[in-house]
Amino acid sequence: MMSDTISVLIADDNNELCDLLSESINSTGDMRVIATAGDGKTAVELIRELEPDVVLLDIIMPKLDGLGVLERMAHWENAKRPVIIASTSVGSESIIIRAMELGADYYIMKPFKVSVLITRIRQTYSEKVANNGYLARTTGRRLHARAQVQNEDAVRQSSVDAIQIVTELISSIGVTPNLAGYNYLREAVLAGMEQPERLANVSGNIYTILAEKYNAKVRNIDRAIRCALLSAQKKTKNANGFMREMQESILINNGKRLNNSQVIAYLAKKAGSRLAETKSRMYRGM
Repeated sequence: MMSDTISVLIADDNNELCDLLSESINSTGDMRVIATAGDGKTAVELIRELEPDVVLLDIIMPKLDGLGVLERMAHWENAKRPVIIASTSVGSESIIIRAMELGADYYIMKPFKVSVLITRIRQTYSEKVANNGYLARTTGRRLHARAQVQNEDAVRQSSVDAIQIVTELISSIGVTPNLAGYNYLREAVLAGMEQPERLANVSGNIYTILAEKYNAKVRNIDRAIRCALLSAQKKTKNANGFMREMQESILINNGKRLNNSQVIAYLAKKAGSRLAETKSRMYRGM
């Protein structure tokens, strides 16, 4: 028999958000957070061990991402299946669809109002109770459509914020729109933000995407980005604070040449941090 108190496990590497959600959920009276996990591998272990009623699952996490967690859970036999509410700050239709196909029951875009999330927890869990412990399953496409309709504004805003942040960072290092590699660099950074694992092999994972999109050759994309970075480096002999910081972090060969992959990874990480700060300010204002 199910307890009157809904047990919740939070899987998210944002410690500040975990603390905020834990405090808010524990204050409801009918829910309690039984554990938090900062990476996917720990989340899998805790879900199996603690058997929570609801899992709040961030899609982008270290060690094992949210999709990986769902994939492992899909192979469990004779195990309690919790309600899964997936979330991410990057709106990608393919990721949303895949999460739903793997068993996510609801998908919410960051930033979200905590009060809305709590309402969704109650709604999805109540549906499970009403169906004798099993959620009434619809197709992944229909579930995706429901989540997308409710979150389309947040998805759009998140994408706009990411593009604006990346554009500002690229401009700050001296890469201007008139350079052939400008758009390639910007889209490469955005692709790395969307799926950080792509940064492990920029040429194979990111350049190939751009090559297909623009009907160009990978080597030409690499050359255009390299020329844009070299041009920017020459124009910024008296580098600003951010340019100096980046140069100190990733310049190689005695400072003679910037490595494309390292620059893209650095900018993606920096842009991701700034986007997270933007989301955090929005959470505090809600």
